[in-house]
Amino acid sequence: MLKQKAFILHTDGGARPNPGPASIGIEIKSSDGKFVKEISRDIGHATNNQAEYRALIVGLEELAELGAEHVNIEMDSQLVVRHIKGQYRVKDKDLKPLYDDALRLLDNLASYNIKHIPRSKNKVADSLATKALTDRKSN
Repeated sequence: MLKQKAFILHTDGGARPNPGPASIGIEIKSSDGKFVKEISRDIGHATNNQAEYRALIVGLEELAELGAEHVNIEMDSQLVVRHIKGQYRVKDKDLKPLYDDALRLLDNLASYNIKHIPRSKNKVADSLATKALTDRKSN
């Protein structure tokens, strides 16, 4: 049996307030849309944009462990998507190392596509990020 090499990655990150307690949500599916893995994680204190990058990085690290070669990334952070596509320069000194980490992980893939989607199309990753924040508050 061939090992799955193509995946769909949905990520979301957020901080409430911004900056403040932050979390990430990640949904990984096979290229045919079947569930592979979900991650909901508290990441401590961060900004919304840092959380968005951290979600992308953790998702890409998980995919590397799965042996991914091709990834379609969908996220609701227009800023991160435009950074990765080279449409915007990374001006924030705190985002630059995260951007560099993401590019390093992306360079290990045979191919990838990244696109911005509306929050309404990113419900699973969004709810996983929200769950981590909610769980943090209840502890």
